[in-house]
Amino acid sequence: MRILIIFGWRVVFFTLTRGVFHCPDCGGDRDYRRRQGRNFFTLFFIPVIPLTKAGGEFVECDTCHGRWNPGVLNVPTTAQLAQMPAMLLRMAVAQVLRSGDYTNPAARSRAVAVVQQAGEAGYDDAALNADLGRPFDEVRVEMARAASALAPEARESILRAAAEIALADGPLSVSEEETLSAVGADLELTRVQVTGVVSLARQESGH
Repeated sequence: MRILIIFGWRVVFFTLTRGVFHCPDCGGDRDYRRRQGRNFFTLFFIPVIPLTKAGGEFVECDTCHGRWNPGVLNVPTTAQLAQMPAMLLRMAVAQVLRSGDYTNPAARSRAVAVVQQAGEAGYDDAALNADLGRPFDEVRVEMARAASALAPEARESILRAAAEIALADGPLSVSEEETLSAVGADLELTRVQVTGVVSLARQESGH
């Protein structure tokens, strides 16, 4: 009696992570799977031995099943866009407070109130301390990556709020001015825009 052994190779796809992304084809937020293919040795059509990886990772939409490079996950979702102004404001506030007297009660109180008004009702002094403790370079990279998603008017508004907080304890120091310039650059504002926004904040504060 002869036994026919059927063997071969087959690509099997594994789901690495799941989440929500902005699907280019659907035009809205959809669930996705980040996947990776792997070659398998098969016996009787059953994958039994993993071999080499088959191609790179890709993102697959659960709705339309379109596939894209993982870079598509860098596009903000609708929910992330809604949270972005408050998130950028928090980072800008932390930057300017660190460059001045971050223990000043007036500046801290103003910072907490501004973030709360931006939509984060639960923001408090403890959350402010956590923001102040974040690495400087990490904050700058995150700000620069997110800023392009907002209109120039929104970015100017964030810088103006940061300038008003910096002015809460008196005239701007050299360090505070340099930080506001850096924050403006991270928000993708021109030098002219930064100068204009800071000047308006100065006029209103009387400093």
